[in-house]
Amino acid sequence: MKTDTVGPGDVTPAEPAIGTEGRKDRKREIWKLIPGFGISGFFLWRTIRGIHYDDLRALHLVHPVWIVGMTLFLVGSYTLRIYRWWFMLRRSGAASFAVCSRVLLTSFAANNVLPFRIGDFLRVFTYANDLNASSSTILSTVILERLLDIFTLLLFLVGLLVHAAHALPPVLVRGHSLNVLHFAEPVLLVVALGLVLLLFGASLLQRMVEALVRRMPGGARTEKVQRWALLLFDSVLKLSFAGRMFLLVSSVAVWLCEGMIFVSIARMLDIAVLPRGPWLAVTLSNLGFLIPSSPGAIGVYENFCKAAMTSQGAAPGISGLYGILVHVVVFFSVTIAGGIAFLAHRVARGAATRPLRDDLAELPSELPAATPPGIS
Repeated sequence: MKTDTVGPGDVTPAEPAIGTEGRKDRKREIWKLIPGFGISGFFLWRTIRGIHYDDLRALHLVHPVWIVGMTLFLVGSYTLRIYRWWFMLRRSGAASFAVCSRVLLTSFAANNVLPFRIGDFLRVFTYANDLNASSSTILSTVILERLLDIFTLLLFLVGLLVHAAHALPPVLVRGHSLNVLHFAEPVLLVVALGLVLLLFGASLLQRMVEALVRRMPGGARTEKVQRWALLLFDSVLKLSFAGRMFLLVSSVAVWLCEGMIFVSIARMLDIAVLPRGPWLAVTLSNLGFLIPSSPGAIGVYENFCKAAMTSQGAAPGISGLYGILVHVVVFFSVTIAGGIAFLAHRVARGAATRPLRDDLAELPSELPAATPPGIS
C-alpha cells in the first residue's frame, strides 16, 4: 500500500491510526497461520512417533548408483513442468523458456517457504511483465495447471488401487469402514469430467456461463466472475486439439518422473517394500497438499508418504525416515534452485538491496478486474 510522502518534520493525525491498523493486520495474518502450523505439527508428530534410533542406524546408502537416477528424474520432472507451462503461455506471446523457468522455480520456492501460496501471487502479478502476459492470462494457466495435476494424481491413485482395493487401510466414518478407493473413484470421475469438458468443450462451457450470468443479478462481483471464467476458457481455446492432448500427456510424464524419484530413493536405500509402495507414496503425499497446512506441507507430506509405504510392507520407522528424506530432497532442491534464480534476477536488475517485504507489500489484496479475452 502506497501512502503520500511526508516530510521529516510533518506530523499528521492519520499516522497513529495507520500504525494501529498495520499492527492489527499483522496480528490477523499471524492468527491465520496458526491452524496451518497446528495441522503440520500434528501430522509431523504422527510421522516421527514410530521412529527409533535403531531405524536410523539401519538406514544405509546401499545402491548409490540410484543417486544418478534420482537426480535425472528430478531435473526431468521440473523441466517438463516448465515446458508445460511455457506451452500454455506461448499462444499469448509469452516470454522465452528461460524466463518461464526462472519465474516458475521462484514461484515454487516461495510457496515452500512463505504462507498463503505467495509464490502463485508472485507468478501471476509480480512477474506478469517479465512473462509478457497479462495477470489474467497467467492466472488461467495456473488454474489449468492445478486441474491437470490433481487429475493425474487421482488417475494414478485409482490405477494403483483398482486391482488392490485393500492396499490402503480403510477409513472409519461413524463406525463404518470405507475403502479409500470408494472415495477416490467418484472424485476422479468428477475431476475427469470437469477437465475433459474444459479441454474439449470449452466453447460449450463458455456459452453456458454467458447464459447463466445473464440470468444473475448484475453487479461488479458477477462481472468479475464472468470475466475470469471466460479467460480460463479463452486460454484453452487458443490451443489446438493436439495441444490439449499434449497437456494431458505431459502431465502424466511429469508425475511419472516424480514417481521415479520416490522409486530411486527406495532402491538407493534398499527398502523392503512392494513395488506399489513408492507410487502410492508419491500420489498420497502430493494430494496431501490439498490439506491446509504450513508452507511446503511439512508433516502432511511425510505422514502420507509413511502411510503409503507402511501399507505396502515397509517398517513404520523406516517409512517415516523415507518420507522425511524424500521431502528433504525435493523440498530443498526446488527451493535452492528457485532461490538462486530469484537472487540472480534481482542482482541483474539492480534490486539486490531492495527488501523482499517491499515486493510482497505491492501484491494486491484481491484479484483485479480481469481484462476481456483478446485484450492484453
